[in-house]
Amino acid sequence: MTALVIGIFGHRSDAVLAIEALKDSGIKTKHISAMTKQKKTLELISHDTGIGKPESGAGNSGLFGTAREVGVGLDMINDTAVAAGPAAPKLAGADLEGDGLTVSLIGIGIPEAEAAKYAEHAEMERIIVIVKSGEDQNTQVSKIMEQHNAIPLASAE
Repeated sequence: MTALVIGIFGHRSDAVLAIEALKDSGIKTKHISAMTKQKKTLELISHDTGIGKPESGAGNSGLFGTAREVGVGLDMINDTAVAAGPAAPKLAGADLEGDGLTVSLIGIGIPEAEAAKYAEHAEMERIIVIVKSGEDQNTQVSKIMEQHNAIPLASAE
C-alpha cells in the first residue's frame, strides 16, 4: 500500500538535496512532487532535480494567464500555488489565500487538519515536497527529509 510522506523546507538548497537523496535511495522521480508559491524557486528546483516542469494551473496560459501572472507579481491579485511532479495537476493554480490549497491538498489524500497547516507553510513561501512511497519506504523517506532540515508541520503556528 502506498502513502504520502511530506517534507517542508525553508530553503531551495535543502529541498534539492532532499530530492536528490530520495532519488539516490531508490525513489523514482515520477513519485516526487514539489509545491511553493515562488515560481522561480520551483523552476530552479525542477531544473536541478528533474522532477518535471512547474505548472501554474489551468487557465494560466495565453493572454489572460500572462495578465494574471503580472497581477500576482505586482501583488494585485492573490498568489497561487506552483507545483511540479505528479501532484501538479491537482495543486497548481490553487489559491493560497482562503481554502483553495487546503482543498487541493485534501484532494491528493492529505487529512484536512494537516492540509490546512501545509497551506500555511506554503503561504510563508516554504517548499513542500511530497513523496508517494510504499509502506516499507516511509521511515526511510522521513529520515532523508529530516537529514536535510525538514521543518516540523506544527511550526506553522
